[in-house]
Amino acid sequence: MSARRPYLLVAGWAAFTRLVVIVTALGMHLAGGPHGLVGRRTLHQTIGVLGTWDGAWYRNVAQHGYLLIPGHQSDPAFFPLYPILLRALHAVGLPYVAGGVLISNLVFVVAIVGFYELGRELLPEELGFRGALVAAAFPAGFAYSMLYPESVVLAALVLALLLALRGWWIASAVAGSIAALGRPEAALFVIPVAALVYARWRRLPAAEQGEALSAVVAPAASAATFPLYLSWTLHNVYAWSWAERAWGRSFKLDGIVRAFTGLPSLIGQNHWLIRDVVFAAVYLVLLFVAWRVGVGLAWVVAGMLVVVLPLTSGSFVSDARFGLFALPAYWGLAALTRRRLILVAVLLLSLALLVGGTLSIPFTYP
Repeated sequence: MSARRPYLLVAGWAAFTRLVVIVTALGMHLAGGPHGLVGRRTLHQTIGVLGTWDGAWYRNVAQHGYLLIPGHQSDPAFFPLYPILLRALHAVGLPYVAGGVLISNLVFVVAIVGFYELGRELLPEELGFRGALVAAAFPAGFAYSMLYPESVVLAALVLALLLALRGWWIASAVAGSIAALGRPEAALFVIPVAALVYARWRRLPAAEQGEALSAVVAPAASAATFPLYLSWTLHNVYAWSWAERAWGRSFKLDGIVRAFTGLPSLIGQNHWLIRDVVFAAVYLVLLFVAWRVGVGLAWVVAGMLVVVLPLTSGSFVSDARFGLFALPAYWGLAALTRRRLILVAVLLLSLALLVGGTLSIPFTYP
Protein backbone atom coordinates (compact mmCIF):
# COMPACT_ATOMS: atom_id res chain seq x y z
CA MET A 1 0.00 0.00 0.00
CA SER A 2 2.85 2.38 0.79
CA ALA A 3 4.14 2.19 -2.80
CA ARG A 4 0.69 3.12 -4.11
CA ARG A 5 0.13 5.97 -1.68
CA PRO A 6 1.89 8.71 -3.72
CA TYR A 7 -0.13 7.78 -6.81
CA LEU A 8 -3.37 7.93 -4.83
CA LEU A 9 -2.40 11.30 -3.35
CA VAL A 10 -1.54 12.71 -6.77
CA ALA A 11 -4.76 11.36 -8.33
CA GLY A 12 -6.86 12.62 -5.42
CA TRP A 13 -5.29 16.08 -5.55
CA ALA A 14 -5.73 16.30 -9.33
CA ALA A 15 -9.39 15.31 -8.97
CA PHE A 16 -9.87 17.90 -6.23
CA THR A 17 -8.46 20.71 -8.39
CA ARG A 18 -10.89 19.75 -11.17
CA LEU A 19 -13.72 19.77 -8.65
CA VAL A 20 -12.72 23.31 -7.67
CA VAL A 21 -13.00 24.46 -11.28
CA ILE A 22 -16.32 22.70 -11.87
CA VAL A 23 -17.83 24.02 -8.63
CA THR A 24 -16.72 27.53 -9.59
CA ALA A 25 -18.40 27.14 -12.98
CA LEU A 26 -21.53 25.79 -11.30
CA GLY A 27 -21.52 28.74 -8.90
CA MET A 28 -21.40 31.13 -11.85
CA HIS A 29 -24.41 29.36 -13.32
CA LEU A 30 -26.39 29.52 -10.08
CA ALA A 31 -25.48 33.17 -9.51
CA GLY A 32 -26.36 34.06 -13.10
CA GLY A 33 -23.08 35.85 -13.73
CA PRO A 34 -20.72 37.43 -14.38
CA HIS A 35 -21.91 37.66 -17.99
CA GLY A 36 -18.96 39.43 -19.57
CA LEU A 37 -18.82 38.55 -23.25
CA VAL A 38 -20.59 35.19 -23.18
CA GLY A 39 -24.16 36.26 -22.47
CA ARG A 40 -26.97 34.84 -20.35
CA ARG A 41 -27.67 31.88 -22.63
CA THR A 42 -24.26 30.34 -21.93
CA LEU A 43 -24.55 30.77 -18.19
CA HIS A 44 -28.05 29.33 -18.31
CA GLN A 45 -26.39 25.96 -18.98
CA THR A 46 -25.13 24.23 -15.84
CA ILE A 47 -21.47 24.18 -16.88
CA GLY A 48 -21.90 26.26 -20.01
CA VAL A 49 -19.02 28.57 -19.19
CA LEU A 50 -16.60 25.63 -19.59
CA GLY A 51 -17.78 25.12 -23.17
CA THR A 52 -17.24 28.68 -24.38
CA TRP A 53 -14.83 30.36 -26.81
CA ASP A 54 -12.67 27.82 -28.66
CA GLY A 55 -14.85 25.09 -27.20
CA ALA A 56 -17.66 26.31 -29.44
CA TRP A 57 -15.38 25.90 -32.47
CA TYR A 58 -14.34 22.39 -31.49
CA ARG A 59 -18.00 21.52 -31.02
CA ASN A 60 -18.83 23.01 -34.41
CA VAL A 61 -16.18 20.84 -36.11
CA ALA A 62 -17.53 17.77 -34.32
CA GLN A 63 -21.03 18.55 -35.56
CA HIS A 64 -20.42 19.80 -39.09
CA GLY A 65 -16.82 19.16 -40.10
CA TYR A 66 -14.43 21.82 -41.42
CA LEU A 67 -15.37 24.89 -43.42
CA LEU A 68 -12.90 27.57 -44.51
CA ILE A 69 -14.19 31.13 -44.86
CA PRO A 70 -11.29 33.12 -46.35
CA GLY A 71 -10.63 36.37 -44.52
CA HIS A 72 -12.81 35.37 -41.57
CA GLN A 73 -12.24 33.35 -38.42
CA SER A 74 -13.04 29.73 -39.27
CA ASP A 75 -12.54 26.26 -37.88
CA PRO A 76 -9.65 24.82 -39.96
CA ALA A 77 -7.45 26.56 -37.36
CA PHE A 78 -8.37 23.78 -34.90
CA PHE A 79 -6.68 20.39 -34.99
CA PRO A 80 -8.95 17.32 -35.31
CA LEU A 81 -8.26 15.05 -32.33
CA TYR A 82 -10.68 16.66 -29.89
CA PRO A 83 -13.58 17.04 -32.37
CA ILE A 84 -13.20 13.34 -33.18
CA LEU A 85 -13.53 12.52 -29.47
CA LEU A 86 -16.54 14.83 -29.09
CA ARG A 87 -18.28 13.19 -32.03
CA ALA A 88 -17.57 9.73 -30.62
CA LEU A 89 -18.98 10.71 -27.22
CA HIS A 90 -22.04 12.22 -28.87
CA ALA A 91 -22.58 9.01 -30.82
CA VAL A 92 -23.04 7.12 -27.52
CA GLY A 93 -25.57 9.66 -26.26
CA LEU A 94 -23.53 12.30 -24.43
CA PRO A 95 -24.19 15.99 -25.20
CA TYR A 96 -21.21 17.74 -26.77
CA VAL A 97 -20.46 20.09 -23.86
CA ALA A 98 -21.19 17.67 -21.03
CA GLY A 99 -19.33 14.82 -22.73
CA GLY A 100 -16.34 17.00 -23.61
CA VAL A 101 -16.03 18.49 -20.13
CA LEU A 102 -16.37 15.03 -18.60
CA ILE A 103 -13.60 13.53 -20.73
CA SER A 104 -11.35 16.57 -20.25
CA ASN A 105 -11.55 16.33 -16.47
CA LEU A 106 -11.27 12.56 -16.19
CA VAL A 107 -8.33 12.38 -18.58
CA PHE A 108 -6.62 15.21 -16.71
CA VAL A 109 -6.40 13.08 -13.56
CA VAL A 110 -4.80 10.27 -15.58
CA ALA A 111 -2.42 12.76 -17.22
CA ILE A 112 -1.22 14.13 -13.86
CA VAL A 113 -0.58 10.63 -12.52
CA GLY A 114 1.39 9.95 -15.70
CA PHE A 115 3.29 13.20 -15.23
CA TYR A 116 4.23 12.08 -11.72
CA GLU A 117 5.57 8.84 -13.16
CA LEU A 118 7.49 10.80 -15.80
CA GLY A 119 9.04 12.96 -13.08
CA ARG A 120 10.09 9.84 -11.17
CA GLU A 121 11.86 8.55 -14.28
CA LEU A 122 13.88 11.71 -14.77
CA LEU A 123 14.32 13.27 -11.33
CA PRO A 124 14.38 12.45 -7.62
CA GLU A 125 11.04 10.98 -6.56
CA GLU A 126 10.18 13.84 -4.21
CA LEU A 127 10.73 16.43 -6.93
CA GLY A 128 8.55 14.45 -9.32
CA PHE A 129 5.83 14.22 -6.67
CA ARG A 130 5.82 17.96 -5.97
CA GLY A 131 5.95 18.65 -9.70
CA ALA A 132 2.73 16.69 -10.20
CA LEU A 133 1.03 18.55 -7.35
CA VAL A 134 1.88 22.01 -8.68
CA ALA A 135 1.00 20.97 -12.24
CA ALA A 136 -2.46 19.84 -11.11
CA ALA A 137 -3.20 23.18 -9.46
CA PHE A 138 -1.36 25.49 -11.87
CA PRO A 139 -3.43 28.69 -12.19
CA ALA A 140 -3.72 28.69 -15.99
CA GLY A 141 -4.83 25.07 -15.85
CA PHE A 142 -8.52 25.88 -15.68
CA ALA A 143 -8.31 25.37 -19.47
CA TYR A 144 -7.72 21.66 -18.75
CA SER A 145 -11.32 21.47 -17.51
CA MET A 146 -12.85 23.23 -20.50
CA LEU A 147 -14.06 22.01 -23.90
CA TYR A 148 -10.44 22.14 -25.04
CA PRO A 149 -8.02 19.36 -26.08
CA GLU A 150 -5.39 20.30 -23.48
CA SER A 151 -6.06 17.40 -21.06
CA VAL A 152 -6.14 14.77 -23.79
CA VAL A 153 -2.97 16.13 -25.39
CA LEU A 154 -1.21 16.24 -22.01
CA ALA A 155 -2.09 12.61 -21.34
CA ALA A 156 -0.93 11.44 -24.78
CA LEU A 157 2.24 13.53 -24.61
CA VAL A 158 3.21 12.26 -21.16
CA LEU A 159 2.54 8.70 -22.27
CA ALA A 160 4.68 9.15 -25.39
CA LEU A 161 7.59 10.47 -23.31
CA LEU A 162 7.29 7.70 -20.73
CA LEU A 163 7.22 5.02 -23.40
CA ALA A 164 10.29 6.50 -25.07
CA LEU A 165 12.20 6.53 -21.78
CA ARG A 166 11.38 2.85 -21.37
CA GLY A 167 12.40 1.98 -24.92
CA TRP A 168 8.94 1.18 -26.25
CA TRP A 169 9.53 3.15 -29.41
CA ILE A 170 6.60 2.14 -31.61
CA ALA A 171 4.10 2.73 -28.82
CA SER A 172 5.77 6.09 -28.14
CA ALA A 173 5.44 7.00 -31.83
CA VAL A 174 1.71 6.21 -31.74
CA ALA A 175 1.09 8.20 -28.55
CA GLY A 176 3.16 11.13 -29.82
CA SER A 177 1.25 11.12 -33.10
CA ILE A 178 -2.04 11.27 -31.22
CA ALA A 179 -0.80 14.19 -29.11
CA ALA A 180 0.31 16.12 -32.22
CA LEU A 181 -3.16 15.71 -33.76
CA GLY A 182 -4.54 17.58 -30.76
CA ARG A 183 -2.05 20.43 -30.47
CA PRO A 184 0.86 20.84 -32.92
CA GLU A 185 3.22 22.08 -30.20
CA ALA A 186 3.18 18.57 -28.73
CA ALA A 187 5.52 17.64 -31.59
CA LEU A 188 8.20 19.86 -30.02
CA PHE A 189 8.87 17.17 -27.45
CA VAL A 190 10.51 15.07 -30.12
CA ILE A 191 13.54 17.14 -29.06
CA PRO A 192 14.09 15.25 -25.76
CA VAL A 193 13.08 12.02 -27.49
CA ALA A 194 15.71 12.67 -30.17
CA ALA A 195 18.29 13.41 -27.46
CA LEU A 196 17.37 10.13 -25.78
CA VAL A 197 17.69 8.18 -29.05
CA TYR A 198 21.07 9.81 -29.71
CA ALA A 199 22.34 8.86 -26.25
CA ARG A 200 21.25 5.24 -26.64
CA TRP A 201 21.93 4.82 -30.37
CA ARG A 202 25.12 2.74 -30.17
CA ARG A 203 23.57 0.36 -27.64
CA LEU A 204 20.40 -0.21 -29.67
CA PRO A 205 20.15 -3.34 -31.84
CA ALA A 206 20.00 -2.52 -35.56
CA ALA A 207 16.36 -3.61 -35.77
CA GLU A 208 15.43 -1.30 -32.88
CA GLN A 209 17.16 1.75 -34.32
CA GLY A 210 14.47 2.16 -36.96
CA GLU A 211 11.78 1.91 -34.27
CA ALA A 212 13.55 4.56 -32.22
CA LEU A 213 13.67 6.89 -35.21
CA SER A 214 9.94 6.43 -35.68
CA ALA A 215 9.35 7.88 -32.21
CA VAL A 216 11.22 11.01 -33.33
CA VAL A 217 9.65 11.39 -36.77
CA ALA A 218 6.06 10.26 -36.21
CA PRO A 219 4.68 13.22 -34.16
CA ALA A 220 5.85 15.83 -36.66
CA ALA A 221 4.61 13.69 -39.56
CA SER A 222 1.27 13.33 -37.79
CA ALA A 223 0.90 17.10 -37.39
CA ALA A 224 1.71 17.51 -41.08
CA THR A 225 -1.14 15.22 -42.10
CA PHE A 226 -3.71 17.78 -40.95
CA PRO A 227 -2.99 20.36 -43.70
CA LEU A 228 -2.93 17.46 -46.16
CA TYR A 229 -6.34 16.31 -44.93
CA LEU A 230 -7.69 19.86 -45.32
CA SER A 231 -6.24 19.92 -48.83
CA TRP A 232 -8.25 16.77 -49.62
CA THR A 233 -11.52 17.88 -48.00
CA LEU A 234 -11.43 21.64 -48.67
CA HIS A 235 -9.23 21.51 -51.79
CA ASN A 236 -6.89 24.05 -50.22
CA VAL A 237 -3.52 22.96 -48.83
CA TYR A 238 -3.20 26.41 -47.23
CA ALA A 239 -6.52 26.16 -45.36
CA TRP A 240 -4.88 25.85 -41.93
CA SER A 241 -2.48 28.77 -42.43
CA TRP A 242 -5.22 30.96 -43.96
CA ALA A 243 -7.49 30.21 -40.99
CA GLU A 244 -4.67 30.96 -38.54
CA ARG A 245 -4.05 34.29 -40.29
CA ALA A 246 -7.69 35.24 -39.81
CA TRP A 247 -7.25 34.53 -36.10
CA GLY A 248 -4.34 36.96 -36.02
CA ARG A 249 -1.63 34.28 -36.12
CA SER A 250 0.63 34.95 -39.06
CA PHE A 251 3.97 33.40 -38.14
CA LYS A 252 6.94 35.52 -39.20
CA LEU A 253 10.59 35.85 -38.21
CA ASP A 254 10.07 39.32 -36.78
CA GLY A 255 6.96 38.22 -34.89
CA ILE A 256 8.65 38.13 -31.49
CA VAL A 257 9.87 41.70 -31.97
CA ARG A 258 6.36 42.79 -32.95
CA ALA A 259 4.93 40.96 -29.95
CA PHE A 260 6.97 43.22 -27.67
CA THR A 261 6.83 46.48 -29.61
CA GLY A 262 3.07 46.21 -30.00
CA LEU A 263 2.45 45.51 -26.32
CA PRO A 264 1.63 49.06 -25.13
CA SER A 265 -1.13 49.62 -27.67
CA LEU A 266 -2.49 46.07 -27.39
CA ILE A 267 -2.61 46.19 -23.60
CA GLY A 268 -4.47 49.47 -23.92
CA GLN A 269 -7.12 47.64 -25.95
CA ASN A 270 -7.08 44.44 -23.90
CA HIS A 271 -5.88 44.62 -20.30
CA TRP A 272 -6.17 40.84 -19.99
CA LEU A 273 -3.11 40.57 -22.21
CA ILE A 274 -1.05 41.40 -19.11
CA ARG A 275 -1.95 37.96 -17.79
CA ASP A 276 -0.43 36.25 -20.83
CA VAL A 277 2.73 38.36 -20.62
CA VAL A 278 3.15 37.54 -16.93
CA PHE A 279 2.62 33.83 -17.47
CA ALA A 280 5.06 33.77 -20.39
CA ALA A 281 7.70 35.34 -18.13
CA VAL A 282 6.87 32.91 -15.30
CA TYR A 283 7.20 29.90 -17.60
CA LEU A 284 10.60 31.02 -18.84
CA VAL A 285 11.89 31.70 -15.31
CA LEU A 286 10.66 28.30 -14.12
CA LEU A 287 12.27 26.60 -17.11
CA PHE A 288 15.57 28.22 -16.17
CA VAL A 289 15.15 26.95 -12.61
CA ALA A 290 14.39 23.47 -13.96
CA TRP A 291 17.63 23.52 -15.95
CA ARG A 292 19.56 24.67 -12.88
CA VAL A 293 18.26 21.74 -10.80
CA GLY A 294 19.27 19.16 -13.37
CA VAL A 295 16.45 18.81 -15.88
CA GLY A 296 18.01 17.92 -19.23
CA LEU A 297 18.71 20.74 -21.67
CA ALA A 298 16.68 19.08 -24.44
CA TRP A 299 13.62 19.07 -22.18
CA VAL A 300 14.10 22.71 -21.25
CA VAL A 301 14.60 23.76 -24.88
CA ALA A 302 11.36 22.01 -25.86
CA GLY A 303 9.56 23.83 -23.06
CA MET A 304 11.03 27.18 -24.10
CA LEU A 305 9.91 26.67 -27.70
CA VAL A 306 6.38 25.89 -26.50
CA VAL A 307 6.30 29.33 -24.86
CA VAL A 308 8.27 31.35 -27.41
CA LEU A 309 7.14 30.03 -30.80
CA PRO A 310 3.56 31.37 -30.47
CA LEU A 311 5.09 34.83 -30.07
CA THR A 312 6.29 34.67 -33.67
CA SER A 313 2.67 35.44 -34.53
CA GLY A 314 3.33 38.92 -33.14
CA SER A 315 1.11 38.52 -30.09
CA PHE A 316 1.13 37.21 -26.52
CA VAL A 317 -2.57 36.31 -26.75
CA SER A 318 -3.30 32.92 -25.11
CA ASP A 319 0.37 32.28 -24.30
CA ALA A 320 -0.68 31.48 -20.72
CA ARG A 321 -2.64 28.53 -22.12
CA PHE A 322 -0.08 27.51 -24.73
CA GLY A 323 2.62 27.40 -22.04
CA LEU A 324 0.77 24.73 -20.11
CA PHE A 325 2.69 22.21 -22.24
CA ALA A 326 6.06 23.59 -21.10
CA LEU A 327 6.30 20.54 -18.85
CA PRO A 328 9.71 21.18 -17.23
CA ALA A 329 8.34 24.48 -15.85
CA TYR A 330 6.35 22.45 -13.31
CA TRP A 331 9.55 20.79 -12.12
CA GLY A 332 11.14 24.23 -11.85
CA LEU A 333 8.28 25.39 -9.62
CA ALA A 334 8.55 22.17 -7.60
CA ALA A 335 12.24 22.89 -7.03
CA LEU A 336 11.24 26.17 -5.36
CA THR A 337 8.90 24.40 -2.94
CA ARG A 338 11.27 22.10 -1.08
CA ARG A 339 10.03 23.37 2.28
CA ARG A 340 6.62 22.01 3.20
CA LEU A 341 5.33 25.43 4.27
CA ILE A 342 6.27 26.95 0.91
CA LEU A 343 4.66 24.05 -0.96
CA VAL A 344 1.41 24.47 0.98
CA ALA A 345 1.44 28.23 0.36
CA VAL A 346 2.05 27.75 -3.38
CA LEU A 347 -0.73 25.17 -3.67
CA LEU A 348 -3.23 27.35 -1.79
CA LEU A 349 -2.32 30.39 -3.88
CA SER A 350 -2.60 28.30 -7.04
CA LEU A 351 -6.08 27.14 -6.05
CA ALA A 352 -7.16 30.73 -5.43
CA LEU A 353 -5.80 31.80 -8.81
CA LEU A 354 -7.40 28.76 -10.43
CA VAL A 355 -10.77 29.97 -9.16
CA GLY A 356 -9.97 33.49 -10.36
CA GLY A 357 -9.00 32.18 -13.77
CA THR A 358 -12.26 30.28 -14.07
CA LEU A 359 -14.21 33.41 -13.10
CA SER A 360 -12.34 35.33 -15.82
CA ILE A 361 -13.55 33.06 -18.65
CA PRO A 362 -16.55 35.25 -19.54
CA PHE A 363 -14.27 38.26 -20.01
CA THR A 364 -11.39 36.96 -22.12
CA TYR A 365 -9.96 34.00 -24.01
CA PRO A 366 -8.23 31.46 -21.73
